[in-house]
Amino acid sequence: MVESIQAPIGYLVDTGELPVFYQSDVAGERTNFEGEREFRPMRVKNARERPNTFTLDREGFAFVAHHSAVSDFYEDGQLAEVYNAEAEALVREHLGATRALVFDHTRRSSSQNIREAHNARDPANAAHTDYTDWSARNRVTAVMENEAEGLLEKRFAIVNVWRSTAGIIEEWPLGLCSWGSVTDDRLHTVERRAYNRVGQTRHASFDPDNDWYYFPKMTPDEAILIKNYDTAMDGRARYALHTSFDDPTAPNTAPPRESLETRVLAFFDD
Repeated sequence: MVESIQAPIGYLVDTGELPVFYQSDVAGERTNFEGEREFRPMRVKNARERPNTFTLDREGFAFVAHHSAVSDFYEDGQLAEVYNAEAEALVREHLGATRALVFDHTRRSSSQNIREAHNARDPANAAHTDYTDWSARNRVTAVMENEAEGLLEKRFAIVNVWRSTAGIIEEWPLGLCSWGSVTDDRLHTVERRAYNRVGQTRHASFDPDNDWYYFPKMTPDEAILIKNYDTAMDGRARYALHTSFDDPTAPNTAPPRESLETRVLAFFDD
């Protein structure tokens, strides 16, 4: 395998105006974005050529072997009855959380036909992290309701569990940026509008010091954990920028990428 590749990474151009991201609401509909973006060629390191010592608290992401008992990731019932518990256990194990709770699933595909058939979204191709301080706390309040006030007084985190749902991923893999190579002054609030709520994410503007990695040819028996938010302010990673990217080494015969990202709240006693 190659040690690294050059690939286009999508960055936000900071114009001083608030960008707006519109979540697709119709099966197969592409996402919409009001704002200026640019694609910069970046070195993306092959993480499989390095020791698998990545952690959620240092780099902000982790890579794990994980066989799921789910036989069809397009069946909502299997996600609720089987996969939620699997994802929660992964997050508790890798973060040391006392409690974890799945609150959202997002299916994605690079195929328009698959998106229409399964109400999936297109791959997100902008370097981002999913939450701001405001939107993370709002998510806890919305999901945990009466428990939220007490939980918000202690540490909490939000982690994505990302995996292939159909075969080996050869096109539009996931890029991950190490926490230590990102500065907050390159992150910009983006308003995220969905049909039922308004939230916020943060998109990154170009930084030549960003340290990007990917795990080529992921199988359904592997998963990536991405820290999207952490209230801890003790020097550990609080988030990991991530994005899909157009892999220039992908074969023309590569099957469409099909993936699932599962968002998990993690709570701690301290």
